[in-house]
Amino acid sequence: MNLKTDRRKFLQGMALSAGAVAMLQSGLRSTTVLAQENMQAGVVHQFSQGGLTFHTYVSPAQAVHVTSHIVEFSDQLLMVDATMLPNTAQEVASLIASTGKPVGKAILSHEHPDHWGAAAVYEGVKFSTLPAIRANVAKEGEPWVPPENVLQGPDLEIGMTEMSGVPVEFRHFQNTEAFDLIVTVFPEQKVAIVQDLVYNGLYAAPGIDRANWIATLESLRDDPAFDTLLVGHGLPTSRGDLDHMIQYINVMDKAIADSSKPEDAVAQLKEAYPGQGGEFLLSLISEYWQK
Repeated sequence: MNLKTDRRKFLQGMALSAGAVAMLQSGLRSTTVLAQENMQAGVVHQFSQGGLTFHTYVSPAQAVHVTSHIVEFSDQLLMVDATMLPNTAQEVASLIASTGKPVGKAILSHEHPDHWGAAAVYEGVKFSTLPAIRANVAKEGEPWVPPENVLQGPDLEIGMTEMSGVPVEFRHFQNTEAFDLIVTVFPEQKVAIVQDLVYNGLYAAPGIDRANWIATLESLRDDPAFDTLLVGHGLPTSRGDLDHMIQYINVMDKAIADSSKPEDAVAQLKEAYPGQGGEFLLSLISEYWQK
């Protein structure tokens, strides 16, 4: 089933406090948000491979475990995504500061606001992305106010490049979980930052074109350029989870096709995957419903 939508309502139904929404709207940079939001701290997973250190920040459950990845080179950092809330972005900013290295390049992987909502926290950092992604960010409605360092960031060139002498490849995929999505591949380290193409341990958003999403994952499954996956929601994982994600999307697609209302599809997914986190994401099925 194809689901074409601009997803303006994405995450607007999330149970954010008025304080969190106000800070997103105003761009305030508070260091006391954790206490205000009664939110746990995020977690950082890191490993070193082929001369690089990969830091993955995973937001707490209230922010659906959305990630930001900091790739540490010898003299600079590559950042992928900003997280959603000011407090999670403050934690990522602290992680960046702890390396003692500048952000040489920051990437926005796709248009969904849980990945850019708190970008304004990173003063002096402009997020590179594709013009199509930036245009979709600009369309997002309240309470999400697109930050200037995303809207006025540079265009990203797709293809192979180098950072600090290390090969880095940027790939562009369309009509999967998002309209447009950037995957960052480190072929020498066998690592790919696939973001919302894969969710690890969470229910996934319905996506734009699930058949094409599956076909994209199948092409990645057959690609020898990487073994480790850094994902958009949850902890890093291995390429074996591509098969798990393909299975999940098939189950989700069948649940939606066989159901007469969103609630029935949600119930089927809960029954099929009772241990998944991110239950809030199941509410997006009703936002995408077109029957």
